Amino acid sequence: MPLSNYRHFCLVLITILTICACSSTMPATSGTTITPTSDDPAPEITQTANQLSQIQAQLTSLQTQINGLQNQINDVRQQQTTLSRYMNVRTPVNSAKTPATSDNISEARRLYNAGLYAQSIRLLKNADSGGNGNTLARERMWLLLQNHARLNNCESAINIGKRFVNLFPQYSQSPNALYLVAQCQAHLQQQDIARTTYQRIISSYPNSSAANKARHQLKK
Repeated sequence: MPLSNYRHFCLVLITILTICACSSTMPATSGTTITPTSDDPAPEITQTANQLSQIQAQLTSLQTQINGLQNQINDVRQQQTTLSRYMNVRTPVNSAKTPATSDNISEARRLYNAGLYAQSIRLLKNADSGGNGNTLARERMWLLLQNHARLNNCESAINIGKRFVNLFPQYSQSPNALYLVAQCQAHLQQQDIARTTYQRIISSYPNSSAANKARHQLKK
């Protein structure tokens, strides 16, 4: 119940109880004759005092309830203020690069150079998606492709290589990525498919070193 309704209820209750108390102290009448019930006014005074005490106790109880409701209202307002403050806070996101990711690729490259290709792959988790397409994401994906090619994980290398070229066709390593795809296709005895990939390298990147190697493979 709202606080204003409680206050209105208190006023009405006080009025009713006061009327009842006053009515009980008035002597009964019949026509114009008043018949006193007792010559001693003490019982009426005692009764009125008891009623007033009851009213006071009820008022005290109501005031306690009102104070409790007011405290609850204050708590709710405080919670609303705190919640609003948290909802307005926005966490800044650096989509370009994070120190952890930067350190991650440095360590992955060190492992690759040391010939620890499987360990390097573990550090490049999720790099096969190309990330957000920035320079760091491209480098991670390219390094992951090289690791799989070194381990002759040809199916993974082919899938990653094709996706790499489709995502970053103008990237400097795209001709080399496509060449690794062709090498893996040849390793899997997919000679006709490999030749098609070599031809694609020559037509798409004619001036690249990968195109020169592709021409050499087609002459075999």
